[in-house]
Amino acid sequence: MRRPRFTSILLALVAVAAVFLAAGCKKEGGSAAIESDANGYLCLHCGAKIYTDSSMFLGAKCPKCHEDTLRAVVGYLCPKDHHVTIRTRTDDTKGPVVCDLCGTPLVGNMVEPHAADLVAWGAGKGP
Repeated sequence: MRRPRFTSILLALVAVAAVFLAAGCKKEGGSAAIESDANGYLCLHCGAKIYTDSSMFLGAKCPKCHEDTLRAVVGYLCPKDHHVTIRTRTDDTKGPVVCDLCGTPLVGNMVEPHAADLVAWGAGKGP
């Protein structure tokens, strides 16, 4: 006895949906690149390096020199030595981003730095 074509299509769609739902329950490996426990900042006027908890965001006014030159920072993860090089989000004055330790070009390796990365960079806990 042949099944109607509609039933076969319906069973195939249910199977595909089940696969997507099961895959959707897993945490993506790349999500670690966009999640962090801290926010980092660099003052372009006085050079202050500051970090805050991830739930606290600072504006443009530096808490140290009170100038409107505070910029958010991001990290770039080196695939060779796993060092995180930290730059301001809009810093294109230094040319292409390369690893601070080994000089490897870091195009496409942007990550959100964690508190430990920011402390290693020299940042102090902000307000």
